[in-house]
Amino acid sequence: MTDLRQSELANSDLPMPARHLKLYGRFWDIVSLTAFGLAALSVFAARADALTWREIVASVLCIAQGLLYFFVIRSSPWPFPHSRMAIYFVGGIALWAAAAFLTPHIWWLGFTYFGQMFGILPPVATLPGTAILAFLIVVIISGWDLSAIPIGMIFGFSMQWMFANALYLYIYSISRTSGERAKLIAQLEAAQKELELARRRDAELAALRERERLARDLHDSLGHSLATLSVQLEAVQRLYKVDADKASAQVDELKNLTRASMDDLRRSLAGLRAPGLGERKLHETLQSLSVDVAQRARLAVACQIDDAADQLSSAHAETIWRVAQEALANIERHAAARNVDINLAVESQFATFVIKDDGRGLPSDAEGRPGHFGLRGMRERVEGLGGTLTLSNDGGGSRVDVKLPIL
Repeated sequence: MTDLRQSELANSDLPMPARHLKLYGRFWDIVSLTAFGLAALSVFAARADALTWREIVASVLCIAQGLLYFFVIRSSPWPFPHSRMAIYFVGGIALWAAAAFLTPHIWWLGFTYFGQMFGILPPVATLPGTAILAFLIVVIISGWDLSAIPIGMIFGFSMQWMFANALYLYIYSISRTSGERAKLIAQLEAAQKELELARRRDAELAALRERERLARDLHDSLGHSLATLSVQLEAVQRLYKVDADKASAQVDELKNLTRASMDDLRRSLAGLRAPGLGERKLHETLQSLSVDVAQRARLAVACQIDDAADQLSSAHAETIWRVAQEALANIERHAAARNVDINLAVESQFATFVIKDDGRGLPSDAEGRPGHFGLRGMRERVEGLGGTLTLSNDGGGSRVDVKLPIL
């Protein structure tokens, strides 16, 4: 065999680990080269007292078989090219047959090629190859006289050939199945690693989107308010010299604007500090949130959550959780509702989340109004996962519909 590099083994179909496969190759190297060497020595030993040109040529042919194995098989990388295998087996069997024609007692060397075929060739080449070898062995034993071949010998070699090939096909089938399973396990492990990386990327992307949303909220609310305060303070400074009463009234407006800005800041910080879903189960957490809101705001909250909700990805679960927090907070502060219905349904391709109440409903320009950053954040979260968010008034009350695709 040959030294098998790790990169070559990665492209092969053999299920054995690299170390075992290398030892397997070394075994056949030793067996084959030893067999060719013993065959050459046996020729000399059989006629040591009266060597002729026939013994000398037969010994040279045995040595030539060993050299052919060394340069064609031993020095070739795995898997062996078909051209090299054809050259080796055709050339080697021809050399063996020629040597056996000169000294028939080395017919046993043909079994070396049997083992090599079982270890190297695929079944489509092994079956006919070993059949030809068995036939040549029988012919050599009979002295190259087809008419002198006993029927019993033909039957015996045929049975041995069938048994050997049946065992070979069985082992080959087990090895092939093992190799396919090993490949499948490797693919599953790779897919698991990719899934874990995708989850990490989803978490990082969700954190990045949350920071961007918070930055936009602070810019749109606190940033604009501070700019307005700066401009109006300069106006008040100039107005005091002309009309102190108007300047004082303007200061009162600035106080109200400052209080509103502080409320916006507290709201943004509260949203930032609000705990994420983390390792908690979505089903249990939504139920717990519903109970807390119902007790605190004295609402009748009906919560129906699909059991498959806990199977959603972390990104989907976090989005639904944040939407539920924001929607219930808006209902508690602004809706003046008595009843709230929460429903989460998980289908094969979509997760549908609905929250509706019987309160005063949403104004037509709810998302565009200053200070309604929570509604924008809900939409950004949902659309960031390829979903849709619909805000509407249902029977007078407000309704939030979320539809997220499940990949």
